[in-house]
Amino acid sequence: MRSVICRLVFSIAILQPSAQVSTPDSPTYVAAVVEYSPDTGSPGDSVADIVSKNVAQYVPLIRRAAEQEVDIIVFPECGLVTYGSSTKFATPLPHPDDRVNPCTDTSSNVAEAIRTLSCAARNHSIYVVVNLPEVHPCPDATNWSSSGVVYYNSNVVFDRNGTVVARYRKFNLFGEVWFNITSEAELSVFDTDFGVTFGIFTCFDIIFEKPAVSLAKVLGVRDVVFPTAWYSELPFLTAVQAQASWSYGLDVNFLGAGYSLPGEGSAGSGIYAGKEGPLVTTMPGVPTTQLLVAKVLKKTPRNTTPVLENVWNAGDSIEATPSPNIFSDVHRDNSGIWMMRDYLEPYETLLLTETEFFSTHTLCHNELCCDFEVAMHTDNQGQNSLGKSYIYRLAVFDGIRSYTFKTGGVQVCAVMFCTNNSLSSCGYEMETDEQERFATVFDYIHISGNFRLNNSLQLPNTLLEDYKVLSADAFEFTREEIPGESEVKVNMRTKKQNLNLLTFAIFGRDFSKDGGPVSQPSVDDTNHATVAHLLSPIATLLCMNSYFYVKFLV
Repeated sequence: MRSVICRLVFSIAILQPSAQVSTPDSPTYVAAVVEYSPDTGSPGDSVADIVSKNVAQYVPLIRRAAEQEVDIIVFPECGLVTYGSSTKFATPLPHPDDRVNPCTDTSSNVAEAIRTLSCAARNHSIYVVVNLPEVHPCPDATNWSSSGVVYYNSNVVFDRNGTVVARYRKFNLFGEVWFNITSEAELSVFDTDFGVTFGIFTCFDIIFEKPAVSLAKVLGVRDVVFPTAWYSELPFLTAVQAQASWSYGLDVNFLGAGYSLPGEGSAGSGIYAGKEGPLVTTMPGVPTTQLLVAKVLKKTPRNTTPVLENVWNAGDSIEATPSPNIFSDVHRDNSGIWMMRDYLEPYETLLLTETEFFSTHTLCHNELCCDFEVAMHTDNQGQNSLGKSYIYRLAVFDGIRSYTFKTGGVQVCAVMFCTNNSLSSCGYEMETDEQERFATVFDYIHISGNFRLNNSLQLPNTLLEDYKVLSADAFEFTREEIPGESEVKVNMRTKKQNLNLLTFAIFGRDFSKDGGPVSQPSVDDTNHATVAHLLSPIATLLCMNSYFYVKFLV
């Protein structure tokens, strides 16, 4: 049994004191997310024992949130059972339409953990969002499962009375071969008594159009709950970075609760206010249980034409299968977080030199051309004792990348950090404990490009030292559709001087290319391809992300 030394921290970050529980007329509501380091059990513990221990930690967190007049609290993916437990623990979940209250309805066929959490929501009058494995009868046992059941990675939502008001089954699985998926992505939403409608999706779902983007663009959802066991990837997809980027780009309030095991790559939670930026975030380098609380301004509903065909779809299921992978490197950074690195070698890049105080460049890769304006200067005091500091490359990519178990179309225009002049050093942090790693001061950065308009999404993507992101008032991000063209002009520029910058980018997804083949590695990249080939069978056996299996093999 893995031993985990957990530092238990209850950090309360409240923007303003709350006088009472929010109502439909309140301009704000109070939200809480939990960065949670689970109890992984003691030698001899069963999975049921581990679940009981984690439920025993959830209940006081719910109580603490209620003491802060919190309206809704979100727990992370895998928090009750810990990842790697497969379906050794799974429970039936009531359909939300049935309005079952497991706390008061003892005849409901649910695990005791569900009953306890329902009672905690009821006792403390708070909405509670929890992730756990769900078991459900097969629609057709002959075709679907010899055991007669299917399993889902599910979120369940209890209202203030403990009633099940929402359920969502994760659609984009990351190698979780013991789980099934529904035939269509569920667009799962729930209304609250404080006048806010929330959408739900889980972890890897944030990368894809369905259900995540569809909730915002089709149903007009302005508030999202997001349980996750995220594994960060430099330079574009660290946890807080990805959450803040999605929240800003879709302009939704976003409640992200993260599983905290940084030594194996998982950390990062936050509450975000769309284009107003992050309200409170954390990305700890040690296993931490941390309660984050913020007062959130309600957003005006979007004008959309809802399409509800897939809401609460509890019908047929299909099993997930892994797709081919081109594997990227992993390393442990100075914060203690086990980090992935994107496969950057296919990018078109240009090194920014110290002599370029002001420069303009145009870089193209396939059909995407990006224009860069960069004003910078060197602060030699930022160099560490070895005389080293980060240097930077401009980078452009238009193609299909691997997400280990799926592939996706990506369009990126970026300024990204490197440790030396070679592209192979980009996306790695400096191996020094000294803070003086930033000698380059960016006075101004402007990036623009014509991105694909249809079946696409463009997001602002920033990363600073200590895995923070730029505040909303530190940059400008605009999109303008080009009349008569299937393109959108995207501009992103800084509004303040920046010293501790790691990444500044327009990160675009081209959903029309999802599922396509990734670019073949060049001769110089055979090590990456070889590692991917050797590990791909093992990937199907382990939970959540490729960090997990690489760690024990390299």
